[in-house]
Amino acid sequence: MIASQKREELRRNYDAFLQALPDLLPDHEGKYALMRHRSVVAYFDSPREALLSGRARYEDDLFSVQEVTNKTADFGWYSRAPSNLPV
Repeated sequence: MIASQKREELRRNYDAFLQALPDLLPDHEGKYALMRHRSVVAYFDSPREALLSGRARYEDDLFSVQEVTNKTADFGWYSRAPSNLPV
């Protein structure tokens, strides 16, 4: 149950983050947003700071961290692999 809640929280936070990103970029580019329940809770200078703060604030671990940037992340071959490959 907790794993499915975490996945759902991550998905919802990411969707909300993408919608808010154009408004966040001017003031927070390069920062890391700590998100919970589709809202930015705080901004941090590093992903580690954001993660530690999230863990300290939320025992249920239902939060996410997003980098405020207009660049897309490249995860190498895995990000471009067809989704129908056997696992």
